[in-house]
Amino acid sequence: MTPDRTGLLKGFVISVIIAAVVSGCGGITMKNYPNAEEQFRAAIHEYQGEHYLKAIDGFQKVIYNFSGASMVDSAQYFLAMSYFQQKDFFLAAAEFERLVNHYPGSPFVDDGQYMAGLCYYKSSPKNYGLDQEESIKAIQELEDFVTDNPESELAGDARALITEARNRLAKKRYESGRMYYRLGYYNSAVIYFQSVIDEFTDSEWTAQALFYLGEIDYKKKQYEEAKSRFNNFLVIYPDHKLAGKARKMLAKIDQNLAQTAENN
Repeated sequence: MTPDRTGLLKGFVISVIIAAVVSGCGGITMKNYPNAEEQFRAAIHEYQGEHYLKAIDGFQKVIYNFSGASMVDSAQYFLAMSYFQQKDFFLAAAEFERLVNHYPGSPFVDDGQYMAGLCYYKSSPKNYGLDQEESIKAIQELEDFVTDNPESELAGDARALITEARNRLAKKRYESGRMYYRLGYYNSAVIYFQSVIDEFTDSEWTAQALFYLGEIDYKKKQYEEAKSRFNNFLVIYPDHKLAGKARKMLAKIDQNLAQTAENN
């Protein structure tokens, strides 16, 4: 087959594919309507039919072509929701924030504030080792939401997401401490473990961070400090899975202290 015929064939195949896609989804753009009400109704119709790309185009037309209309804030909310339904959480978060910042009097602001936090949470990587900037943003948005709306039906969900996001950040710090501990860089490990205790007191990793601080004191032969750490651990976490090991460590510390006293 000659190069010219090959090129023509490729072009034909591509045009067929494009035509099939467009005909299959009915296109992703909406026509322009003469007023905001008709444009909004048409966009809502596409949203309810789960044609989110067309809905996005329709809501954008309301926002940019009829910026003074009374339903612009509603269009902004459903624009953000369309991105959310598409699982494009990063763009959804940006549009929910635009709603909160540009339309503070809208009845959708409270939900928008919560949804922005939820989107940041969903867009943050589940692998704690990766950058957790979105988790930090999620915590900030959701804490603002709870502060502004403590009686909201969504407040409980927001607090649960805050806890999960904080656990993710705490685990990242905790695992950094464990890495330095395994390498024998105890001073660096202490910094990370202590930051878990100081900044994420309510996290599930705080107990283990405290236990490792006791072990580091023991390895550095700082027996009195280690004893204090393990005693505090047992007072705060008497039923923790590491409690038995903490008691064994205290017995070892007492033996070392007794031996040290005899030698002196």
